[in-house]
This record gives sequence, structure tokens and C-alpha cells, in this order.
Amino acid sequence: MNKTIIGTLVGATLLAGGCGTVAREMERLAVWSSPTPGTPSATSPPGSATASPGPADLKAAAQAALAAVPGSRLISIETEENGTLWEVQVVGRDGTEHEMDVQAGKVVRGPATEGEDAADKAKHRERVAAAKLDYAQAADKILAAVPEGRITELNLDGEAGRTVWESDVVTSNGVKREVAIDAATGTVTRNNGTTT
Repeated sequence: MNKTIIGTLVGATLLAGGCGTVAREMERLAVWSSPTPGTPSATSPPGSATASPGPADLKAAAQAALAAVPGSRLISIETEENGTLWEVQVVGRDGTEHEMDVQAGKVVRGPATEGEDAADKAKHRERVAAAKLDYAQAADKILAAVPEGRITELNLDGEAGRTVWESDVVTSNGVKREVAIDAATGTVTRNNGTTT
């Protein structure tokens, strides 16, 4: 049955995107359809409850992105492709934004610089300077506010005249929470939930 499903997916992918897409899709399917000893989630598709990204995944992706641009600070990280990929933005010392994709703790695309003007770079430098908590400290505070949650997005932003870390957190029972913390003090400024 798995061969039938995979064959159908490959055929549909070939029609939709060509041979390069088929090769990537087959590699992706092979990763989660081939059991690996000692990893019970190896047979779960990406984004399933057992394959969902956790705090260690976020931090590994962030560390890989920061290593790709020495001296940078993380300003945004978000899961993509059902949790198998992280889209990460970091800011260099001069305020230049660099975007990249990270998968399994390795940069797989980028870093690419954004075409920003001097005002954008100044805004980035200002927010980074105002943030006394880095992404890891912010993630820890957010997860303390939403026990058993997993962060799917974390951004350094402005809100009501202060710099905040905004996040989307999904709980184990499927509730999506929007949590913001003051980036200078670590105080929770918002914690709203909606059922997904």
C-alpha cells in the first residue's frame, strides 16, 4: 500500500512540478517513511503530532543561522513545510537582514541579504539594542507561560511603544496561543488563545 501511495504522490508531483520536484519529494518521503532504529517518529509524516518541532529544534535552527552570519542576532524564526524547515532572519551588526532556511540544524538555503534602506537597518539595530533577552531566553519565557506548548513562530517586533518578542505557540490539545513578552524585562504582555 505504501508503494501505491508513494507512486501516486510521485506521479502527481511530476505533473505539477517536473523531475527536480519529484527527486526532492522522493527524498522527503524516504526520510519519514523509512523507519530508523530507536526513533519512533521516523514513520510519522512531518508536522504530525510525533514529528512536531520542539524547543531543541528551534534552538538548533537558530544556532545554525547565527553561525552562518557571524556576529548577528536572530530577529525571526518560523516553521515551514509542516515543521520540517525553519525560515530564519538574522541581523548583522550594521542592521542588514539575512534570510535563510534551516533544516535538521543545517542551513539549506541562503543566507541571502534583504534589499533594505538605511531606515530599515536603523530600525533593526534599534530593536536589537532594546532587546535585553535574546531569542533563546525569550523562547524559555514563552514556554514557561504556555507549558507543553511548542513555538511555531518567534519575532522581534514593536508593540505599544516597546520592543517585544511575539510568538505563536501551539499546545498539545491544538490551541494556538499568541504570546508576547517585553524584550527588555521578560514580562508577558499578551497571552491569547484560539482553537485551531
